[in-house]
Amino acid sequence: MDISQLVIDFRITSHCNLGCDLCFRNPGIEDSPLSSMLQVIQYMYEMGFRRIGFTGGEPTSRADYICLIEAAKRIGFMTYLSTVGHRFMIDHERLNPVLDWVGIPLDGIDRFVNTTIRSEKMSNQHRVVKNILTWLPETNNKINIKLTTVVSQSNINKLDDIVQWVENLPFKIQAWRFYQFCPLGVGKEKREKLEIRSDLFLNKMATLERKHPGMPISWATFEQRDKANVVMEPNFDIVIPDGENYSLLGNMQNDPSDKIINAICGNDEIMRKCEDNRLWMNKREFTV
Repeated sequence: MDISQLVIDFRITSHCNLGCDLCFRNPGIEDSPLSSMLQVIQYMYEMGFRRIGFTGGEPTSRADYICLIEAAKRIGFMTYLSTVGHRFMIDHERLNPVLDWVGIPLDGIDRFVNTTIRSEKMSNQHRVVKNILTWLPETNNKINIKLTTVVSQSNINKLDDIVQWVENLPFKIQAWRFYQFCPLGVGKEKREKLEIRSDLFLNKMATLERKHPGMPISWATFEQRDKANVVMEPNFDIVIPDGENYSLLGNMQNDPSDKIINAICGNDEIMRKCEDNRLWMNKREFTV
């Protein structure tokens, strides 16, 4: 994999008021202004990056988040948005021409599980997903839909029910990624409540894939996710998950391009793991 195939996860904000127990963001980093973000996105393209994910925090909490996606698509990026989905239908008309992928969380199909693994404010997240996947067949949708499920003590025995529930909805999703709970960022404080063993997680995933061969299911353990995604913070620090913390690789605004490229591409483990972590995306073509 070369730098053009690498996805940079750009945390355009660290703000989120949903209070999810599993959150792996670094809170408290001040947002950068739109003008600086646009300059950095242009710089990334000139360096050879061609894939960018917009995440947070909750990225849609920035009023100008679509401006960033539009700018990235206009330059020539593949675009991905990771969001809880509360604004997706409202903003769909504007997103549809410029967004290649959207990732939306679904960890449970009842209030108790959603509250336990995330928060009371996310207790109706399954209804958000249901509304979107029921509404999409009536639109001229061009955006690939990916569901994400964090597997923890709260939902590991309910995964089959969740998949069956989605199978009965009218829209066929393009990817579904299951992640073993990772004690990163805010989530480190909740590891006793949520953490599960890797062998148990892998057994559940194998069973799920066998029972639902028509669903685009893939998964990653904590170890597989470690060093497997390059993240750019709102202050343009480039970090990577390293155990239960993040390691700093550089700063996209201040450091020369050769230093940044060498820090990422010069590490064979990072490149290999990042490629494996995004195989689900490579199965779907996108249009620049």
